[in-house]
Amino acid sequence: MSRQDPRIVMLLGVPFHDVTMQETLDYIDDMIATRKPAYCATANVDFAAQASRDVELQRILFDAELVLCDGTPLIWVSRWLDAPLRERVAGSDLLPHLFDHAAKKGHRVFFLGGTEEVLAEASARARANHPGLNIAGTYSPPFSKLLDMDDAEILKRLREARPDILLVAFGCPKQEKWIYRNYRNTEVPCAIGIGASLDFIAGKFKRAPVWMRRTGLEWVFRLAQEPRRLLNRYVLDLAFFALAVTRQKFGQRLRLSGKVAVPPELDIAEFKSVAYVSWTGRIDSQAVAAGGVTLPASDPTKRGLLLDLSGATFLDSTGLGLIIKLFKTVESTGGKLVLFRPGPGLLQALQVLKIDRLIPIAQDRQEARKILAMHDHSKSGVFHYEPGEKTLQWKIFGNITAQTATTFYALAQEEWAFVPDAITLRLDLSEVSFMDSSGLGFLLKCLKMTNKRPGGTCRIVEMSPNVLNVIHLARLGSHFGLESKP
Repeated sequence: MSRQDPRIVMLLGVPFHDVTMQETLDYIDDMIATRKPAYCATANVDFAAQASRDVELQRILFDAELVLCDGTPLIWVSRWLDAPLRERVAGSDLLPHLFDHAAKKGHRVFFLGGTEEVLAEASARARANHPGLNIAGTYSPPFSKLLDMDDAEILKRLREARPDILLVAFGCPKQEKWIYRNYRNTEVPCAIGIGASLDFIAGKFKRAPVWMRRTGLEWVFRLAQEPRRLLNRYVLDLAFFALAVTRQKFGQRLRLSGKVAVPPELDIAEFKSVAYVSWTGRIDSQAVAAGGVTLPASDPTKRGLLLDLSGATFLDSTGLGLIIKLFKTVESTGGKLVLFRPGPGLLQALQVLKIDRLIPIAQDRQEARKILAMHDHSKSGVFHYEPGEKTLQWKIFGNITAQTATTFYALAQEEWAFVPDAITLRLDLSEVSFMDSSGLGFLLKCLKMTNKRPGGTCRIVEMSPNVLNVIHLARLGSHFGLESKP
């Protein structure tokens, strides 16, 4: 199986890879062979519900090497949307197969998370049930919030153990956010968040009977075991599921009567450094399978890709998945994907699934140029000092993530030291399109830095909706002069 080939199906705002259990194991082998740090996710309805509220989690799923379908209802939905996933690959089902496979291949496994007792029992049972399994190490870090975790200690243990597969059991979304922040520094080619699966291995909780798993009733069995913890979550998930499925079914279709309006021709010359592709007609599973949808070759010399959707008449879950694949390809080369001139129906579909939060949409040339220009900033921002107010203002450009947060903080320290009379650092984050938990860490470091001066403080004056989402979900708005709710 080729690592470039899995079909992506967009369901409820989450991109699922259409892979079987055996293909998943083969794919993990390929990941280990490359030794390039990467991660996989097993997503169910609760993941989708959380991702709809949490832009950081949605981005994590967009960037994952594999997103496995961990839910029978999602299989049903994929069929109803005419883009069927072939198989459910649940995390709890994957682990026994993965352990057998790892034992045969000699892959080294590391358990991260859970209590010491659970780790000891899970390790003992895994070794007993899967002879030859090499558990390279286990670690139960002290319980703490994500931003307070001792990442350096965890990374040290991982580098010493040199695992091929890292299984993280912090629960969703904490485990996914920890992996996203740290996977590049773990030196582990395959990290997977396993949630409660570690408790199942240890025998702390029982799995539902096979017939309940196959009929989509596993949640009833789980609810009976932990009613207080799960009842409210399942009620919210059910409400989200019913609404999201209905909206996607009827929102992804382009309700166009008569002929498709032909927009003015585009002068490609004004986008010389940007690749341009136009999709027309039906962008569905049949067109994708038949090779009727043009995909541009990866070009690191281009700073972006303009995907013209003005001629598209229909887009299904597979077509949306193809957009996610393009997004990942373009982002991997440092470029920017811009969805250009979508019709009203298609625009509605993109907004229903909240794809527009992470992939910008431009309705005309001017808007496209502005988006690409902001992405092309050679500087990380603009500083301005107001002596009368003793305020250093910083308008930041670009994403604030694990890859950029350290650089941004070093720049903040340099500029803050350059104006020793300043007592306020005022941050304008209106042009920051995305920020992850590492960005939150950067903001807290800035606050700590400014607080060292008598009367010093750090305030956020403007921010993009995505930044606002991340800050408020972390309940850190009051630290920066923001109200507790958006």
